Amino acid sequence: MKYIVVSAVTTDEIHFTDGTVKTVPGGAGIYALCGIRLWADDVTAVTGIGEDYKGLQGAWYEKNGLSMDGLMIKDAKSPYTVIQYFEDGERTETPRYGLEHFQKLETTGAELAPYLTGEDPADGVYIFKNTDEKFWSDVLELRDGYKGKIMWEIGADAAYPENLDRVHKIACRMDIFSINMTEGKSLFGTDDREKVIEGLKSWGLPLIFLRQGAKGAVMITPDQTMEVPSQPDVNVVDPTGGGNSSTGGVLCGFVEGYSPEVCGRMGSISAAMCISQHGVPELITEEMRKDAMRRAGIAD
Repeated sequence: MKYIVVSAVTTDEIHFTDGTVKTVPGGAGIYALCGIRLWADDVTAVTGIGEDYKGLQGAWYEKNGLSMDGLMIKDAKSPYTVIQYFEDGERTETPRYGLEHFQKLETTGAELAPYLTGEDPADGVYIFKNTDEKFWSDVLELRDGYKGKIMWEIGADAAYPENLDRVHKIACRMDIFSINMTEGKSLFGTDDREKVIEGLKSWGLPLIFLRQGAKGAVMITPDQTMEVPSQPDVNVVDPTGGGNSSTGGVLCGFVEGYSPEVCGRMGSISAAMCISQHGVPELITEEMRKDAMRRAGIAD
């Protein structure tokens, strides 16, 4: 498998204000999966599911030509989130089976061994995670023998000033680090955008993807800092998953050897695709890929 996504996949049951209900694939992992799938066919999620997941979402994977081989059955039930929208635009998210059930299905660091140090390791790995000590201890041990590229998208619950040293130590073992501006300001304990950029640049990573939502992103390397705008004329239906999908797109660009600017455009194009409807696209087509490559400036 060329790319793997290490993050949760769920089913989202969306309740709209008019009383209608829509059930769609959800979770950070599914958005990252789509962000990569727009550019590459060979990608799978590596995470825990329940015995019911293939019945709930298997048709979507099949329709999109996505392997389910990385999904590990760990319980009878899969993560299931009930989302309720309100007239004022706010919403609530409630895990049907509780937070403890959700955490039980998370990927462990040791479960990544076949993909990092096995006979056919992945070229690119997307990880959405906080700074869980056991997980990273196992991953960093495997990292020493891994020749591919790892992108870490930090979980918001890990982005606070007292955790800066821990985040820095993990990030500096990665090839790419993804964080949004709000998380960056929290992590560095400042409201100054430029101080966040300077702090991240001092880490010396090959690439840092600093996301700014509708304002685009800052691509940070040891030698340069570049602003990449978001895609124009996007009908934003639901911003959920924009960060995960854009991070997946950037990972693809980095693995393929494209410039930071092109990587940033690939990220913004992946995000635009995923925020244009509630949930992920029903079908990612070859025509969508060709259009994405043209907009990114990498068309054949």
